[in-house]
Amino acid sequence: MDPRFETNMETLTDVAKKGTRRKERSAESVKASEDIRPVSSCRQAPNKSGRYMIQIGENTTPFEVLCEQNTHFGGGWIVIQQRLTGSVDFYRNWTEYRNGFGDLESDFWLGLEHMHQITNNRPHELLVELKDFKGKYIYARYNEFEIGSETDQFKLTKLGNYSGTAGNSMANNKGFKFSTFDRSHDNLEGRCPNNHQAGWWFYHCTQASLNGRLEDLGNDWRSVFWYHYKYEYRGMAYARMLIRDIVN
Repeated sequence: MDPRFETNMETLTDVAKKGTRRKERSAESVKASEDIRPVSSCRQAPNKSGRYMIQIGENTTPFEVLCEQNTHFGGGWIVIQQRLTGSVDFYRNWTEYRNGFGDLESDFWLGLEHMHQITNNRPHELLVELKDFKGKYIYARYNEFEIGSETDQFKLTKLGNYSGTAGNSMANNKGFKFSTFDRSHDNLEGRCPNNHQAGWWFYHCTQASLNGRLEDLGNDWRSVFWYHYKYEYRGMAYARMLIRDIVN
């Protein structure tokens, strides 16, 4: 056989193999795109906790959230705040609280703008999960939760009826605007964000503070605390805020 013919056949074989590999990669890309196609809420996400893209409306930009499918109250929850390790500083300015910060795999704040978009689109409930430094789990659940727009300073416009084991420590936060050290709306001339080392819906100041320091500081305002648990400002070891759309 002519050596040139053998060379041409080898070249054609290589081209065919490369074409097949390109088709396989293309098919994998399509499959990956289908897997990350945005959902409208974590209720529509696969029955597995993890990171998913969510799109609130047809003409809105998708963004990534952490979906929790394994709470004591079933799945379908969007985690909007999480304190696991204390590795992320939550003493942040207004822009950071608006846009969000941290790591979805660890400690993070989803962002007030995202929270507003989600809760303004359809009714949501709120679940707060906490653990003390002895490992005891407590929770607070509110059957309504909504945050206003930045024009309204991300006011906590709706906070429904309480149930749970932690006590109703967020009751007095309802109706108050969000505050940070560089843009405060509390009733104590802006002292609350500094006193608590956090951004929050302060009034004067708060009986619930989930964005403080994740440390066992004793009875200290700077801690992550939930006052009605033991009627003190003792720090907690773990905190999460989760929201879920209400289905009638």
